[in-house]
Amino acid sequence: MQKTIIHADLGVTAVKSEQFPVNDRREIAFVGKSNVGKSSMINTMLGRKSLVRTSQTPGKTRTINFFEVEQALYFVDLPGYGYAKVAKSESQKWAKMVESYLKNRPQLLTLVLLLDIRHEPTSQDKMLYEWCKHYNLPVILVATKSDKLKRSQLDKHLAIIRKSLAEIAKPDKILPFSSLNRDGREELWEILDNLHNKN
Repeated sequence: MQKTIIHADLGVTAVKSEQFPVNDRREIAFVGKSNVGKSSMINTMLGRKSLVRTSQTPGKTRTINFFEVEQALYFVDLPGYGYAKVAKSESQKWAKMVESYLKNRPQLLTLVLLLDIRHEPTSQDKMLYEWCKHYNLPVILVATKSDKLKRSQLDKHLAIIRKSLAEIAKPDKILPFSSLNRDGREELWEILDNLHNKN
């Protein structure tokens, strides 16, 4: 059965922890390298076309954006990483902001780590996955842009990602996802709903 979202809206835009929402709603954070399809994915999950602004310019998101979902939880859009044209000082500032959020936010329920299904995980993808494992942070692995591959190629590409991450830890399930045809949307919602109901 298709998940329908009635209420979804931008709640808070923050650049420092003092600006984060002050309530006990649980938060599901989304992170991935620049241009991995994070904004499109959140829009798809929320059944909206342009709630989260998408951009052809990598590295566009420079804030932590909290989207209210059904007035019950937040989807948190974290800045993308790994875009070479961003100044090193700016990149370090983003990393510090994101790390502070992930380490110190008690409302954080899980992190959704987006990986491009067409490519082996980058060193930064692996670093973030290793960081999550080190701090026992629950993480859901989602392989975006699955529509860019033939269905017969999906398992092969998922195996490449799994093997790459296995250097760090036995990887969690990797869910193929397409914002274009909405493949993976209902399965991901089922995972998130189960987590939210347990907590």
